[in-house]
Amino acid sequence: MPLVLIVAIGLAVVSAAFAIQNSDVVSVSFLAWEWEASLALILILTLGTGVLIGYLAGLPSVLKGHMTAKKKDRLIAELEDSLPELDPFEVLGSDDEPGDGPVRG
Repeated sequence: MPLVLIVAIGLAVVSAAFAIQNSDVVSVSFLAWEWEASLALILILTLGTGVLIGYLAGLPSVLKGHMTAKKKDRLIAELEDSLPELDPFEVLGSDDEPGDGPVRG
């Protein structure tokens, strides 16, 4: 069984036990609103809201990193395209071939 599935099943069991043990109805007041719900539901909604806020707070940094990486990839592609195609025979000389040179023995 994959580790992710085992962790997911364990988390589901712990969540169910948490919901059963915290099923008391509580009253929540926020600004002009007031509603009653189970304590487990309120805590889970609060956790979800915190996770969402954390994700949204980190999103600009992630997007900036992706944009910087794309700019650098484009710059690398432009630089690679601007390089002349090098012919190894041109570097050695017009009549020389690789391997031609003084033979040392």
